[in-house]
Amino acid sequence: MNATPTPASTRPHRRRRIAVAVIAGAATFGIVGASAASLGGITGSTLGADAAVIGSCDTDGVSLTYTNAYDATLGRYQTSGVTVNGIAAACTGKALALTLKDATGVSLGSGTVASVSGTSASVTLASSANANLVVGAAVVISG
Repeated sequence: MNATPTPASTRPHRRRRIAVAVIAGAATFGIVGASAASLGGITGSTLGADAAVIGSCDTDGVSLTYTNAYDATLGRYQTSGVTVNGIAAACTGKALALTLKDATGVSLGSGTVASVSGTSASVTLASSANANLVVGAAVVISG
């Protein structure tokens, strides 16, 4: 059985693709393994929501309340913040990160809280997001 040799010009490209795949797999495994999390039931009353990774300190999930305001210049509603509600007391002192995403999974905006104190946390987005495009959110509580 004779194998056709790979042209030298495609070898670096193939090595890069393999390296990217290995790194992506390791990162995914690291995130899933490090969080020791369960999927919570994130819900929102004014915008769509999606499942998120919740730290093991909160096993029953959280809910989200969005802060929206009409931007006359843009002619649409913008989301500037999110309140994460129903955080378990065991998460006190842990960091919280939130990312809003569109239908394709692209980040529309994100924000963090350095230390959760209580059963809710207000997250101010680094920049406001088009409220019409928000269909999901990812929340991570870690620390």
